[in-house]
Amino acid sequence: MAIKHLLLMRHAKSSWSDAGLRDHERPLNGRGRRAARTIGQILRLRGFAPDIIWSSDSVRTRETVARAFSEMKPEQIIWLENFYHASANQVLYQCAQLGEPEGNLLLMGHNPGWEDLLYHFSGRSFAMPTGACAVFRRRDMSADWLRPEAWHLQDFLKPRDFE
Repeated sequence: MAIKHLLLMRHAKSSWSDAGLRDHERPLNGRGRRAARTIGQILRLRGFAPDIIWSSDSVRTRETVARAFSEMKPEQIIWLENFYHASANQVLYQCAQLGEPEGNLLLMGHNPGWEDLLYHFSGRSFAMPTGACAVFRRRDMSADWLRPEAWHLQDFLKPRDFE
């Protein structure tokens, strides 16, 4: 078995209330905590719960994962330092090194890299606001999983659409 769904999610809205924190250490704000929970519930209800999560190791991505997916208990979560503010090419390289997992895979990270990944896999340019999640369905099981022809954009979820 291979990946059936690929999910690209940007961390939820972070807090800027503590100017002394490094960018990597910023937590979510109240809106971000609510948005993460909402997007997680929508993914679960639509049958897109991730089995595996590869995520940036920042505080806001960790908190987004915890709030969105705590009820789903993914089989594996890997925190990747290289995903922190990574370009799309850096993420694709890291994914190639890790290899294709089995199940639904969620990649959690930051812009601008995640908008570029969305473009890579869909061929379409989208703004990816905080908390947004693109859901791709595997279209061609024989194609390399990191190639755009392997995927079809099935859904694009934005927290504000569910407020």
